[in-house]
Amino acid sequence: MATKKEKTLSFEEALEKLEESAELLRNGDASLEESVDVYNKSVEYYKQCKDILKDAHQKIEIYNPETNEVENF
Repeated sequence: MATKKEKTLSFEEALEKLEESAELLRNGDASLEESVDVYNKSVEYYKQCKDILKDAHQKIEIYNPETNEVENF
């Protein structure tokens, strides 16, 4: 059965969900099946955070006074 794709979250929302997932897994109160589900979702939250950071990194520009040019960081 295909799962419905998660809506795109902001970096802060995805990071918060990732932290909540980590806390739930650390508690050890979830069943094995629940833990696997939480883990799989946390991988998706991680990927979203990573993609957002990658996009932001590509947008950062730095002025280099030695060359008088703006360079992508």
